[in-house]
Amino acid sequence: MRNKYLKILGIQLKVDLDCDELNEYLIENDILYKQMSKVKELISKKNPDIIALPEMCYIKELEDYYLKVSKNKLIIAGSIYQNGINHTVVFNNKNKYLIRKYNASGAEPMIRYQENISTEDFIKYHLNEHIFEIKNKKILILNCMEYYSHAYTIARKFNDIFAIICICSNNNQKVFIEETKALHNHTENVYSFVINCISNYQKEEYAKGNTYIYGPIQYHEQDWLRKEGYDIDNHACSILKLSNNPEYFYGEFTNNFSRFGRSDYYLNNPKNIEIGNL
Repeated sequence: MRNKYLKILGIQLKVDLDCDELNEYLIENDILYKQMSKVKELISKKNPDIIALPEMCYIKELEDYYLKVSKNKLIIAGSIYQNGINHTVVFNNKNKYLIRKYNASGAEPMIRYQENISTEDFIKYHLNEHIFEIKNKKILILNCMEYYSHAYTIARKFNDIFAIICICSNNNQKVFIEETKALHNHTENVYSFVINCISNYQKEEYAKGNTYIYGPIQYHEQDWLRKEGYDIDNHACSILKLSNNPEYFYGEFTNNFSRFGRSDYYLNNPKNIEIGNL
């Protein structure tokens, strides 16, 4: 039974960012390194299959660590600007991948130089470079506005995707949650993991956290999580939402389970959900 589940660790970092007319920058400071020390402890303790950090949170100094740890794992290590373009940084089986971001918001410097592409062109020309496979499950990795622009259509068109993992530095999670609700109103067997940061730009508050998960949760489990104090939206697919503090979530997830608490094939989903402070 256990191998039916993917163990996923999501990280909501508190970070300081800066930008100029071309690039955005992560400011690496003691506060960030203290959080990452806890993250490394969690990775060692939990041994997750997938680790996801928010947009703009790639730390080049940790590249050798990520390469080493990524054997049989998928690590979405944040993103970094290169030559004015945001790239998602992914490690898998000791390989590093830079995936160009194809859709941006008006708040991002690169929107002045890059035209957003249509969902049709994204699927035709770029979808495959965003898909990774782990334990025979397809994971689609999107960067912030890519999710907002394309996830709804992709989820309905491709029913073999296990999870969409979206990394964000987003100051309006409410809008993303509404898009996520629309997606999951129509597609019940895919997950959305939307990993946001808590950020300051030039000491001004910007992104406010509220990382969240939607997906095929067993309805008894949703009731138990509510009773245990987890923040869950009033939606059949809402699993959890983090606060506005540096936190992590961990859980074990499947999409091959019985929705009813009776049968020889019953699998509880999700399992071992945990939220903690960084």
